[in-house]
Amino acid sequence: MFQTTAGIVIETKELWEELQASLVDSPVQIVFEQPQLLDWAAFGDKLQRLQPHLLFLDVSGVKDVGETIRRIRALPPNPTVYVLNTKAEATEVLEAIRAGAAEYFLPPFGPALHAALERFAAERQSRAQPLRPTSKILGFFSAKGGCGATTIACHTALELPHQTKSKVLLADLDLDAGLVSFLLKTKSPYSLMDAAQNLHRLDASYWKALVANGIPNVETITAPPSSAHIPMPEQIEKVFQFVRSQYDWVVLDLGRGLNPMILSCLQNCDQIYLVTTAELPALHQTQQTVIRLVGGGLAEKVRVVLNRPPKRMDVSLSELEKMLGAPVYFVFPDDYANLNESFVEGKLAAPNSALGRSFTAFTRKLAEVAEPRQKKRFSLF
Repeated sequence: MFQTTAGIVIETKELWEELQASLVDSPVQIVFEQPQLLDWAAFGDKLQRLQPHLLFLDVSGVKDVGETIRRIRALPPNPTVYVLNTKAEATEVLEAIRAGAAEYFLPPFGPALHAALERFAAERQSRAQPLRPTSKILGFFSAKGGCGATTIACHTALELPHQTKSKVLLADLDLDAGLVSFLLKTKSPYSLMDAAQNLHRLDASYWKALVANGIPNVETITAPPSSAHIPMPEQIEKVFQFVRSQYDWVVLDLGRGLNPMILSCLQNCDQIYLVTTAELPALHQTQQTVIRLVGGGLAEKVRVVLNRPPKRMDVSLSELEKMLGAPVYFVFPDDYANLNESFVEGKLAAPNSALGRSFTAFTRKLAEVAEPRQKKRFSLF
């Protein structure tokens, strides 16, 4: 996860050959090479797109070394600059260091470069944040389409910071619908798939370029396109290891049904919320899903959530639990009309509505937050 990526700007053949020989068997991945800095706009776009940790810069033909380094350091993501030259005077080396260069190398620079790369990797490792001891990943998915897992996931993610004073990530992994960005009015062209495919440069700086952060204490990452390449289970696991270091709570909207990607995600969840309604097709699918999850060793994580039940059900809650093979963790009231009206206005459920109060109660329950004590009214009698 801490592999170093680098860009190369070298025109001098001697320096290029020396660098190539020095980087053999090193943990450095070259993400781009070019001979000169002629188009600064295109170069800035390349830096922002590829996010290299290091930049090897040939200054043997550069007139103003200090100004060139300052311009590079001003470009996001502010890469660490290693200067290469065939020869140099003390004043030029000092100018480069003052402008922001981290190292200055003259050939042969193999041993010195190896030592510098080791120091750089060690510094990155020391800056990496450890796993948050209380970090939890919550997975929400529906037994079948239309049961409301996305709605519950969105409201839970927004309610968690209020109840726990924590930092939350809401990740949309619904390959079919992907409605989180629509409901929360957030925009980001990236998804968790981008992180899984770029594990070699997955750090806090790269992650910030992927997420949207327009909501206080809640960051979101949008759903991948349906045509996205599904990552391997070990890639998904490494992404979740990373996000645990960045957030107190991670809320996953996993869409509906069970597929290989959802199963990989569920293996990394601390709590799994299977959302169903009281319709027979949904209940049948819930029963089958519970059987699969229990058979997969996830029984202790599964929590069935009943959404929008009718006021008068044909079976009691205990009978329903016996049929499903799992207890019902929470029941959300049927307030679809008011919720739909809120969606039309570009909002989520009002906190003081019946459904809004249910989302608050649900979040407090899963986060194990005690109900606030009611203040007693003063009375003379």
